[in-house]
Amino acid sequence: MSSDSSELKQRLALVQPTHMVRGLAFNAVLALVAERLDDEASEALAKQVGLPRCVDFFSYPAGDFLRLLYATAELLAPQLGAQEAVWQVCGAACLESFFYMSTVGRALSKIIGRNDPRRAFTYTPIAYSTLVNYGSREYREMGAHRLRLVFKGDMQPIAFHEGTLRAALQVVGVQGTVTSTRHTLDHTEFVLEWT
Repeated sequence: MSSDSSELKQRLALVQPTHMVRGLAFNAVLALVAERLDDEASEALAKQVGLPRCVDFFSYPAGDFLRLLYATAELLAPQLGAQEAVWQVCGAACLESFFYMSTVGRALSKIIGRNDPRRAFTYTPIAYSTLVNYGSREYREMGAHRLRLVFKGDMQPIAFHEGTLRAALQVVGVQGTVTSTRHTLDHTEFVLEWT
């Protein structure tokens, strides 16, 4: 567990006091824990991390969200396997909560439509900017069934974003893969391919 603790410390060192995450992401992870375990486990986790009762579109410190992800990985790893698998499920839960539960997400899903990933993923910078106020996300086309997303200044674990992007492919209505290349702790490229 020391390597996990060390990586968390490195990620927390990248967080500025102004870096914030919407409550929707916190609530999606806590709801996932409640679904996988129970409400008591979710409440205990929030207390362990020191979270207030989060309101979906209020903003909370990004460092608290990182702590929540790492604590959730410890809690759900016996059920899901490696911490990366937990983070992928957390990322998917956040994406699904955004698109199916939030007003902004439902409106955005109507705009982007279905079965057109290239069009949908051009909205990645907008979608992320509604949930976090840090980092940049850049979209690059790579052909008819392939695209690249470049994330810079984003300290969340790569597996979290992989889960988010895989879930986004499903929301768009296609089967696909997400391959990541880490350049630094807060700079990753994701290649999405679909049929």
